[in-house]
Amino acid sequence: MVFVIICSLLYSVAQQLLNFEDGYVNAGGLGDSAVATIYTWIQKNYGYTNILMAVFIAGWIKLLFRKYDYNFFEIIILLFFVMGIGMLIYTIFGLLDSLIEIKVLQIGGILGFIYVSWAIGQFFDRNKKINYLKGLLAYVLGTVTFFLIASITGIGIDFVL
Repeated sequence: MVFVIICSLLYSVAQQLLNFEDGYVNAGGLGDSAVATIYTWIQKNYGYTNILMAVFIAGWIKLLFRKYDYNFFEIIILLFFVMGIGMLIYTIFGLLDSLIEIKVLQIGGILGFIYVSWAIGQFFDRNKKINYLKGLLAYVLGTVTFFLIASITGIGIDFVL
């Protein structure tokens, strides 16, 4: 857990110092809503966000790779390491984006996304090609589920208030 927080912190510090625009999470156009507040918090706290997101991704991994005998906590440990490396990839491309003034951050985002999906597939029997697709699917579904729940939570708060 500490690894993913440190890697995310490194990314956040580099992003703040060099002012590269990541654009992964954007609350623009949501006004003064709870959803905007939640998305702003997500954007400013990638370390904690990655931990929360890992829970949802792990749930999808557990479902998609149910024939493998790994428990939820083993999968979480895998995700903390893999998502930490993903944040380091984003950091390197953010640094390059700032230093060479060529927009390469999106390439880093795609490579980070591919790396996490590949690493999940590698963990669950690297010889089965379907596992890489399942890794990609689990990562996408976990991320979408996380943002969907964040949005529904914000809408619920706005509704109550």
